Amino acid sequence: MNKDPRPALLCITPAPAIDRTAHVERLAHGEVLRPTEMFVLPGGKGVNAARAAVALGGRAVTTGIAGGHAGRWIVEALSAEGLEPHWAFAKAESRTAYVTVDEAGQSMLVYERSTPATPDEYDAFIRLLEERLLPACARAVVAGSIPSGLPARRHGEIVEAARHAGVPLLVDASGPGLVAALEAEPDIVKIGRVEAVESGVAGDDASALDAAVALVERGATLAVVTDGADEVAAADASATWRLSVPTVEVVNPVGSGDSFNAALSLALMDGEDLPTALARGVAAGSANALTKSAASLDPLVVSALEDDVTITTEER
Repeated sequence: MNKDPRPALLCITPAPAIDRTAHVERLAHGEVLRPTEMFVLPGGKGVNAARAAVALGGRAVTTGIAGGHAGRWIVEALSAEGLEPHWAFAKAESRTAYVTVDEAGQSMLVYERSTPATPDEYDAFIRLLEERLLPACARAVVAGSIPSGLPARRHGEIVEAARHAGVPLLVDASGPGLVAALEAEPDIVKIGRVEAVESGVAGDDASALDAAVALVERGATLAVVTDGADEVAAADASATWRLSVPTVEVVNPVGSGDSFNAALSLALMDGEDLPTALARGVAAGSANALTKSAASLDPLVVSALEDDVTITTEER
C-alpha cells in the first residue's frame, strides 16, 4: 500500500479482463465494422468502479486474480493509471472482453468465460484480502464473477472476509454467485432488475422495488436495484427509496453500474446520508453513459445530474 493518507475504496475484481472497446458508425449484422476509435484498458466491473472512483476524486485500491501474460499487463496498466494494484496471480491467462458501440449508443458485448483459478490460487487471494488489503481500506466493492472452476459458495468468502475485517462491502454479482453472497449477509447488494430475476431472487414480473425488497429478505442489509433508464429502487429493513434517472443521450452504457457503485461508496465514505449517496450513484451512472470510455466520467457532470434526481421515501 502507498503512503497516501486518504481513506481508500478497495475495488475487488475476482476475474478481471482486458477490455477492448471499438466505436463504429453503426452496428450492422453481416457487415465488416471498421472502428473510428479503439480503447484497450484493464477491465472488469471492479476495475471500472476503481477508475470511476479516481475520476470522482477518490482513492482506489484494486485487487483480484490476474492470470498469465495478460494478467501481468493488466496489473502494469492499472499501476500506470494510479489504481494501486495489489493482486494475486494464477497460471491461466486472464480473459478478454469485446465491446462494440455505435453512434446511436447501441452496443454489442462479447464476454469470455471467467478465467479459471485453482483452489490454492483462490485461497492465496482470500489471504491477501484478509491479511493486507481489507484492514487498510475504508470500504470495499466486489463486482463480477469469481474465477471459473470454483464452487459458487466461494463468492461468500469475500463477504465473510470483509465482515471479519469490519469493512462495509458492496456486492455486485449475478447467478449462483449472488445467491452465495446473500447467504453470507452482505452490507449492500447493488444489481440490475434482470440479474435479480435471472438469479431466482425475484419473479419475472417483479419491479425494481419488488426485487430490492426480496434481496433484503434474502440477506442484504441494503439492496439497490437499477432498471436501465427506469427508476432506481432501494430498500432496507425499515424503508424504501425510489429515485428518478436523468435523461441523457447515451454514448456508451458500459460501466454505468460500476460508476454507480463507486459514487455510492465514496459518498458513504464521506459521511453523506443514504438518500444523498443513492442520488450521487444515479448521477454517476448517467454521467458515465455520456462518455466513450467506461468509467471516465466528469465530476462536474455528475454534480449537475445529481440535482435532477428526485427521491421518494416510504417507511416499510
